[in-house]
Order: sequence, then structure tokens, then C-alpha cells
Amino acid sequence: MYLYKVNLLPPRLQREGVIDIRRLIAAAGAVLGAAVILGCYVIFLINFTVIKTELTETKAQLASLAPVTARVEGITRERTEIEETIKELDGITSKHIAWSSLLYDLGSAAPADLWLTGLDISNKDAAAGEQAANQGTAAPALNRSSDNSRQGADLYARPNLVTCKGLARTMPSIGIFMNNLLALPYFEDVKLVKVNSVNEGVEFEIIARIKDKG
Repeated sequence: MYLYKVNLLPPRLQREGVIDIRRLIAAAGAVLGAAVILGCYVIFLINFTVIKTELTETKAQLASLAPVTARVEGITRERTEIEETIKELDGITSKHIAWSSLLYDLGSAAPADLWLTGLDISNKDAAAGEQAANQGTAAPALNRSSDNSRQGADLYARPNLVTCKGLARTMPSIGIFMNNLLALPYFEDVKLVKVNSVNEGVEFEIIARIKDKG
């Protein structure tokens, strides 16, 4: 016995049980695209949250390290200043002369009839000092506040001249004194720049150039 199925609907409605593959693919693609976009957005939110948290923690760490950084910078500045001070002190020390020994030897070099009435230890030009002495005026010292800045001279320039003024009974005593000065290890040149007869004997002025130790 055969059973027949009769569909009395119009042809345009007779699609029962037929699946539209194209519409199904389009719908699945739309859903998949939306899912991908939503997933990417969720991943972005997660990454943004993690980065924001890390940034907050980093700022907190930097804030906590700020005092330590300031102390380290202060220590670095202090070390630099100390090193500069030590360097300057070494420069001064290297130019130092044992003036007490020099003064003692000056007294030993003077004959019994010769007296020193004046002593000047300075950094001067020998020619200028001799010329000034011949003119009866004091030799001009270097002006450390202006001349040094113009000429680039050292603020703590090593003295290079010793000017001795005194009285002697006789001229030969002055010559003996000059020879004794030249025999000392401090001087490389000794000159008599002024001599004058007075009631007490002979007034004199001597310039002795200190040896340059480099």
C-alpha cells in the first residue's frame, strides 16, 4: 500500500525541510566575526588593566626610591667637591717651601756685622723688582684679584723672590752675605739692587731668586 504526501501550498511556500546553506554560512560568519572582535576587546581590556597596574606599582617604587636617589646624588656631589679640594690642596702642598728652614739659614748666612731690617717673600718678576728697586720704589706685587684673572696666573702661585733689606758695617760683608746666599740650596740667582751709605754703615737691598722645583 503506498502513501502519498500531497502539499497543497503554493510553490513559493513549498520549501519545508529545505536548509538555506548560504544564509547559514553568512550567519555563522557574522557570529564568528563578532566573537573574534569581542575576544580581542576582552584581551585588550585585560592587557590594559595589567599595564595600568604595573605602571601604578612602578610609580610607587619610584616614589619610594626618590629619597635614596637624592642621597646618592648628594654623596656624588660631596665626593666631587672633596676630590677637587684634595687636588687643590695637593697643588698648594707641592709648591710649599719650608720657610722656617729658609729663614734660619738666612740668619746663619749673615756675617756678624750685618743685620737684616726687612724681608719680603713674594711672587714677582725679577726684572720688574730690580727696576723698581733702582728707582727707589717697592717692586709691584702681582694683583691676584685682577692680574691673575687676566693673565691666567695661579691663585696660589709659588713665591719666586726673596727681597732682603739690611745694614752692614762694610761693603765686603754684603759680598760675603751674597755669596753665602748663593751657596744655599734655595736660590739660583742673587743680585744687589740697592746700596747706600748711612751713618750706621751701608744700607743695602738684595733680591734672591728661588729655584724652580718644577
